[in-house]
Amino acid sequence: MTGAPDLATLREKLSRGDGPRFWRSLDAVADSPEFRAYLAAEFPSASRLAAAPERRGFLKLMAASFALGGLTACGAGGGRDYEVPYVNQPERIVPGTDLSYASSSVFDGFGNGVLVTTRNGRPLKIEGNPDHPWSRGGTDVMAQASVLGLYDPFRSQAVQHLGRPSSWAAFRSDLQAQLPAWRENRGEGLALLTGPVTSPTLAAQIARLRAAYPALRWHVGAGAARDGLYEGARRAFGRPLETIPAFDRARTIVALDGDFLDLGPGQVGLSRRWIDARRAAYADGRLLTLHAAAPTPTLTSAKADHGVVVPAGRLEDLARDLLGMAGGGAAPGGDDPVARWAREAGKALAEARGAGIVTAGLTAGPDLHDLVHRLNGALGNTGATLQHLEPAAEQGAGTLAELSEAMERGAVKALIVLAANPVYDAPGALDFAARMERVPLKIHAGLYYDETGAHADWHLPIAHPLESWGDVRSLDGTVGLIQPTIAPLYNGRTLPQMLAFLSGGDDAEDALALVKARWRSDGEDEAAFEARFSEALRRGFWADSARPAETVALTQDAAPAPAPAPPAGGIEVLFRPDPTLWDGAHADLAWLQELPKPLTKVVWENVIAVSPRLAEREGLATGDVLRIEAAGRAVEGPAWILPGQADDTVTLTLGYGRDAPDHLSRGLGYDAGPLRPVGTPWRLAGARLSKTGRRSMPVTTQHLGTMEGQDLVRVQALGAAPVGDPKGAPSPASFYAAPESQDRWVAAQWGMAIDLDACTGCNACVTACQAENNIPVVGREEVALGRWMGWLRIDRYYAGELDAPTTHFQPVPCMHCEQAPCELGCPVEATLHDSEGLNLQVYNRCVGTRTCQSYCPYKVRRFNYLDYTGGMTPVEQQQRNPEVTVRARGVMEKCTYCIQRITAARIASAKDDHAPIPDGAVETACQGACPTRAITFGNVADPGSQVSAARRDPREYALLGHLNTRPRTTYLAGLAPAAEPGGREG
Repeated sequence: MTGAPDLATLREKLSRGDGPRFWRSLDAVADSPEFRAYLAAEFPSASRLAAAPERRGFLKLMAASFALGGLTACGAGGGRDYEVPYVNQPERIVPGTDLSYASSSVFDGFGNGVLVTTRNGRPLKIEGNPDHPWSRGGTDVMAQASVLGLYDPFRSQAVQHLGRPSSWAAFRSDLQAQLPAWRENRGEGLALLTGPVTSPTLAAQIARLRAAYPALRWHVGAGAARDGLYEGARRAFGRPLETIPAFDRARTIVALDGDFLDLGPGQVGLSRRWIDARRAAYADGRLLTLHAAAPTPTLTSAKADHGVVVPAGRLEDLARDLLGMAGGGAAPGGDDPVARWAREAGKALAEARGAGIVTAGLTAGPDLHDLVHRLNGALGNTGATLQHLEPAAEQGAGTLAELSEAMERGAVKALIVLAANPVYDAPGALDFAARMERVPLKIHAGLYYDETGAHADWHLPIAHPLESWGDVRSLDGTVGLIQPTIAPLYNGRTLPQMLAFLSGGDDAEDALALVKARWRSDGEDEAAFEARFSEALRRGFWADSARPAETVALTQDAAPAPAPAPPAGGIEVLFRPDPTLWDGAHADLAWLQELPKPLTKVVWENVIAVSPRLAEREGLATGDVLRIEAAGRAVEGPAWILPGQADDTVTLTLGYGRDAPDHLSRGLGYDAGPLRPVGTPWRLAGARLSKTGRRSMPVTTQHLGTMEGQDLVRVQALGAAPVGDPKGAPSPASFYAAPESQDRWVAAQWGMAIDLDACTGCNACVTACQAENNIPVVGREEVALGRWMGWLRIDRYYAGELDAPTTHFQPVPCMHCEQAPCELGCPVEATLHDSEGLNLQVYNRCVGTRTCQSYCPYKVRRFNYLDYTGGMTPVEQQQRNPEVTVRARGVMEKCTYCIQRITAARIASAKDDHAPIPDGAVETACQGACPTRAITFGNVADPGSQVSAARRDPREYALLGHLNTRPRTTYLAGLAPAAEPGGREG
């Protein structure tokens, strides 16, 4: 764990089958004395209680997690500087009772349907909206963390002029002096820059602004833009289109650097559609197979049944090979892994003509997307398993490069930037900050006073989606409504309000009126519209508003010619959105910073991913600081040896290296932006790699909770004997009498089943658990000491070869064992069983011996080494879930199966003559957040419950069941094709 591993020895060990079948890291395969000592300590350096974090960093961290002082500065007039009791009780408000509002979360301009849970007027938690036609009740990490973003003290809280506090009135006065000149010259020299726009109301305001100033130029910029997707469709079909796969009509899927399961605007909806189709296929006795080729591991490639590692430069050649096979040409020869994969994928697509899907991801170039569209057309998939829609995002705007060039020429006299951060997001070659200085008037509006705000003359705070009126389209075009759940904390404005003011209106124009004006039909009766709008508001979306499928035909243009070979030598650099921060727009949210990245488990920074072969050739070890250079620019960051990475390829992720003053994210990780090319923002060939001689070991949670045992992960090959535990098998013999049955006391016995085939490792459950249960953020230094506090972890396992392993994910909460070892070890009975089978933790009994932690074979208990929640005022506590105790120093904590939700359901049933709690009435936070519904929870004593049905599945097994702990949390084995070379059965 301290030096460079002998990768050749590890590779040989795995190829011989001498290593572990499933492994979490290279250190686990090496099984060195240092690694064994790490596991023996379980929580290394636990005795260093006096090693407190640096004071300034600790205060910044606590501010991010608990909104220190954020709400006390919220007075904004209008009677909000003090509180008075209700004279007339508002409708539906019952003190101490939850109230949910249907709304939409916003991700890079796109929407997902959510339910916002509030208590006494304070938003507390985000749940999925099960009625929303796109998201279908699922969420992602961004939606779950958005409630923390509402209370984030790093949010912009005031108007600023030239870096000094100002006011809306001063901005209004200054701008009104500019408006006559803008009108006179029809907006000549006026530029508007926004992020992706899917909101119909915002689009209408932009159209209104362009009508008022015909010479205005509108540009769109984003760190993770979808330009390549739309340009590829334009080349293939003659116009930009969004491609939505219909997994339920497919028999096989081929992903060429695909990302439909990865974090992004489409993750929630596409993941749910994929797993529903896969489950339906398995019920019919077959498998919806996924063939994936990728240059760097992704969540999509991790779930592949047949995967191969391919350099990014070979993906287009691979698509041409498949296109040739689809047209009756010969399959590629050779016995290398890529050729074998191509023959296998081509055969599967040919056998499923009209019922196959070929897909490429956000980071693929236009040529690859063009080839994929032509391949689908040749196979008869277009219009059958693939729907093409008008893009949800508004088209016709200019690019960041065009705006940068105009600023360089001096053609931009006034720049208005709304909810975008081009100074950080723009590729380094554009030198956006320097060119922006040439603009006489620069106005920036955003949630944060970020890098662009610091370079602007005026910075304006915008309202958070949880305190705004608005609308937003999902990837399929469904229009979701956004409604406020709290008055604006910092007197922010919505984007439509700002645009209305720029068009000549009032900056305080009613945001709700703007939304209604967009959706009221000409001549529509007021009462009829209000009834229609109220129903849409209740649902959270406009019914039947999804984009209709377009009829498309391929252009007669020839398939794109092969690109010229890159210059010999050097390495290929890939750029990817960060799997927890995306493009860094929400980098100040500590929940996301401390969320382990799905494949590396790194927290609080980004790393430079290198392949084992490149590391072996260059003598690299994880933690070596590398320097990547190209075109006179360089990036430095710590190396991470990543199995499944293409040779001679390194991966840099976005979202870090922020330079906004006095922000939590400042100084964390490196900024990949300086190296990004303008024309190919996701790929750079011919870069140089060198070692700096320094080391900076990334902080990771991948070894925390390492379990000793076998069969931690099981995989069920199609048609093979069941790998689950035998049903009805006798329990192992014991010296002790069986515990007395408690079924006569209560009707419910709670349990959970987790389907490993459905788990994609997306982390939505982890963030939902943190939001629901007041789990503290501890900071980089504390995580390095093994003090990460998450109640739910997702273990990532590899199987197979070192250079191209298969990947498996396993969520591990508390098992709630019926014969729990932790209960035997606690000297004060702080952990004990209740009558419903729950393993409880009584906080005010706990004296911190940590005996229960050492007795637990699943490593799921967390100890508060420091007072991570101290100093919270009553106002600050409003952001916490009042149904869950906030723990203090010296207390052990762990998953409770969301006992507060069980109690609420029990109280509700007591109001109904103590009727049994119906199946599905209790949904844990992790279960509700999961976009693939991988988690089932309910009463295992009810044979008709969903969890009981899952436990009867032949794939069901208990983790470390041979220990006879009888866990209430059990697993369903993952699925794999019938045993054959290259299958996921490992």
